[in-house]
Amino acid sequence: MSGVGGDKAAGGSATGRLRLNIIEAFSASVDGHEIALGRKAQALLGYMMLSSARQLPRTKLVGLLWSEKEDPLAKGSLRQSLSQIQRELKTRGCTHFHADQMHVALDIEQVACDLTEIIADAERGIVHPTLLAHERLTDNILDDLESVDPAFSDWLAETRPLIHERLTDALTRLLPDEGQSDVTPTAEAAAKAIYRLDSENERAIRVLIRSHIAAGSIGAALAIYARLWRQLEDTYDIEPHKLTQELIAGLRQQQPETVTQPVVSSAAAPALGLAGFAVSRPSVAVLPFRALSPALEPQFTIGIVDSVVQALSSLKELFVISRGSTMIPMSQTPDLRAIGRDLNAQYLLHGSIQRAGDQIRISTELVAAETVEVVRVDRLSGTAADVFDLQDRIAVEVIRSLAPQVRDRELHRAMQKRPNDLDAYQLALVGYDQMFSPDYTTFVTARTNFERAHMLSPNWAPPLSYSAIWHMQRVARGWSANAPNELDTARALAERALERNSADPLANAVGGYTLSQCKHDHVEALKQLDRSIELTPNLALAFAYRAAVHVRCERYADALSDAAINLRLSPRDRHAWFAEMISAQAHFAMNDLSSAIEHATRVATLLPSNQVNLRVLVAALVESERLDDARTFARPLITDGQLDLKWIATSPWPKPPLARIEAALSRLASTLRHGNT
Repeated sequence: MSGVGGDKAAGGSATGRLRLNIIEAFSASVDGHEIALGRKAQALLGYMMLSSARQLPRTKLVGLLWSEKEDPLAKGSLRQSLSQIQRELKTRGCTHFHADQMHVALDIEQVACDLTEIIADAERGIVHPTLLAHERLTDNILDDLESVDPAFSDWLAETRPLIHERLTDALTRLLPDEGQSDVTPTAEAAAKAIYRLDSENERAIRVLIRSHIAAGSIGAALAIYARLWRQLEDTYDIEPHKLTQELIAGLRQQQPETVTQPVVSSAAAPALGLAGFAVSRPSVAVLPFRALSPALEPQFTIGIVDSVVQALSSLKELFVISRGSTMIPMSQTPDLRAIGRDLNAQYLLHGSIQRAGDQIRISTELVAAETVEVVRVDRLSGTAADVFDLQDRIAVEVIRSLAPQVRDRELHRAMQKRPNDLDAYQLALVGYDQMFSPDYTTFVTARTNFERAHMLSPNWAPPLSYSAIWHMQRVARGWSANAPNELDTARALAERALERNSADPLANAVGGYTLSQCKHDHVEALKQLDRSIELTPNLALAFAYRAAVHVRCERYADALSDAAINLRLSPRDRHAWFAEMISAQAHFAMNDLSSAIEHATRVATLLPSNQVNLRVLVAALVESERLDDARTFARPLITDGQLDLKWIATSPWPKPPLARIEAALSRLASTLRHGNT
């Protein structure tokens, strides 16, 4: 790794200077003039820039970039790429690249590179601004060239963690000692940079918490801690470090005791008065079950909760808070009153699970949240093979306690079709959580888990539905190289899910949304979404999707109402950004620019690369004459200095707001070209 970093290139000729940008999209330029190179040639230069050797044998490059070709063909392809590089560089007067019959060389000291500049700055005690503008920057190294060859992909997978470690080590040296309370601006910047590289780095998190406390931003300090706890709990089933917990405990002791009320977005306001909505129905939240056995997999306990939530959600007699909002850290003695108020739930179901070999014991308590009165206690035993039956029995007892009027046939309907394999169930749940991660590597892992779940249980619909969502997400977040094909794949997967089970609520919700998103058939989409909600009146995702389709049908009040129901069903869901995004679209269409900006900004904070949201946010800012803010948020929308407007031709949005967005983006593009303020 000695080839990465070092001091910025110094000396050399005043002209003919080669620059390589290898973070995200590769580019090469000489004296500011971009040079056109094929993907293999780009990968070759990127590899040499990151390699520890200034000179490499041709055989090394052949094996790296043409590993699947016969040797004579591979050598011929290498000759073509070398010839192209030499020709393009020579035309611009650059002499930093050399090739003979045996070796290829690059004068790395004379080449400027964005990544090496960032590392060199960090090692000199300077936090480069680019570090603060990217999530997990090292994952984006040569991102667009990852697929040029399997051997190159393997090398890249090995190299990125090494660069990540070197960069993190350099930044960590800028942090204060653990016992030091003062946080300098440089230390704060370094902590922010580390946090952007790795949101689980607790030393950096403790520095940020101390910085927020010093600034009086107690809420921001607690928010960082809550996010860390959830990540560690979900991913590793562990708690934060003792030092981090002690820091927060000290902070809470200094604060007056308060009760946190649920935050209701402005989009929810019109929907809170919906006649009969959740007024006559008992509201219940299923909290995480505590694992009393050290070897119990976290996916197993998550699966128990999810299955019970699904069964309860299928009945109109209950109002059920989504699993995404209830998967919160649980102490040994949780404050059930506070949790009930936070989730706006009248009843809480919590419990514990023990496992010894193949034997499972589940204990549950159903509690009235306000009085903490125990409504029902159950203890169930069985084997791992009986786990789905145990989950159903828990759901049945809750239903009979809270909604005794429900008949047996309705109970039977609530017990949805199960997969053939428990591992498939757990893989699907884990993949669903991973799919909404801002980290691209985690996002890709979700697809693998869905595919594995489908292989284990090919007749079970949810993995196919989740895969359809995954492909739509890839397009929406700007990660797809071929959006039309990706959307066709999403629609095909949704149809296959419905073929597996036409009565599956999730399959109907995703099927309906893909009709709108991929085929622009909004009328039929609404029919299918209505069916999904009829099957499961508490499926938060169905309300979010129906809100999106209402926007496309210019039914903006209905869109805001459905978005509000989604947020009521999922008040603390990490995926609530979708309803926020739809609310922004509806407010923009209704010319409520301040509300549109409010909602879209919240989404941009969580998912800064979501292009669908950014278009509405930037358009609303332009119409509000906030051009500087619009330029800031528009950066991910700009490619080669140009704002992309090609998406408009295939957008499912209605024409009036689409025309406004096009006009606003065109106006902003004009200011970018002419440098106007």
